[in-house]
Amino acid sequence: MTSLSLQCCDDISKKYHSIQELGEIFIDGLPEHIAMLKIPGRSIAGDVRRSPAPAHIDHVKDIQNMMYEVLCHEITQEAQTYAEGAFLAFLKKDKVDPRILSFFNGWNETHKTTSLVSGKIIMRLSADALYISHEDQAIYHNVLAHMHEVTKDDFGLGQKGHDGMYKYMTNAFRAAAWVDDQYKINECNEFSDFLYNTGIAKHKSAMRSPEHLQSVMDAMMVSVASELWNGREYNFLAQFIEGKLLSFNASLNEDTKTLRNAKGYVMGHAGEVENRHGLHALAALQAFGRIAGMSFDTERLKHAMLDYNRRVGVAFSALQNVLTH
Repeated sequence: MTSLSLQCCDDISKKYHSIQELGEIFIDGLPEHIAMLKIPGRSIAGDVRRSPAPAHIDHVKDIQNMMYEVLCHEITQEAQTYAEGAFLAFLKKDKVDPRILSFFNGWNETHKTTSLVSGKIIMRLSADALYISHEDQAIYHNVLAHMHEVTKDDFGLGQKGHDGMYKYMTNAFRAAAWVDDQYKINECNEFSDFLYNTGIAKHKSAMRSPEHLQSVMDAMMVSVASELWNGREYNFLAQFIEGKLLSFNASLNEDTKTLRNAKGYVMGHAGEVENRHGLHALAALQAFGRIAGMSFDTERLKHAMLDYNRRVGVAFSALQNVLTH
């Protein structure tokens, strides 16, 4: 093991924020995060510019209490244990082998919510837009704007090279072969199948039917759950990613641009990025409920978040297993 690898392992043993602690920090500040949440302003024409539009999220205290319950629930605790176990096992690796390649293949499958859920919801909302009543159009526009904020970073809008971020990282680890089918992990592919089925559920049903409206709201709940899970996940790994890259590829120390690109997949999703996406999905969910005539159900969102965490936990259990056995 190189000295850089030893340094990386030393960093792991030092104090770091656990996934649980990262969740607690976010939920503690939830009212403040929501108070600051806005749809950005927009230049219209010439000197005409629309001001940012504050998000409208109700039941903040109830949501905060529910999120604490979800975070401390045994389902979430188990999933977080598997996730930390997988990441720590990855961080202890000092060379590329088939297990690392399977890790990258499977981990990629867990991060497809934008394309398989949120993106498909935007498509469905756009398809229905012509048929929204005049009195509901302002709220509908608000739903679309919030869903745009959920997805714009992940779709690389205005961020050249975003779609290559995962490739930059895996190439820096000299692990480009992760894309080969032989490295697939069944549990991770089953998780992405769940996301796909969520995104398209009841999409051919009548747009005012209860099953259609509920399917859209359920998908938005999965977006909330996914983004908030990802917020903890990326922020956990962000504490170590640069040191780990350098332990695999010391030449990155002399190439600032390549190092920045290599760690960009993790760092570009760290900080408040994913948490903010989750809150925009929450704002969209509540706004769509007002159009659909369906009251916001904190308990249903709780169950959706726990179901998501259970499923992602299965995927991370498989990721941990492939790295340690």
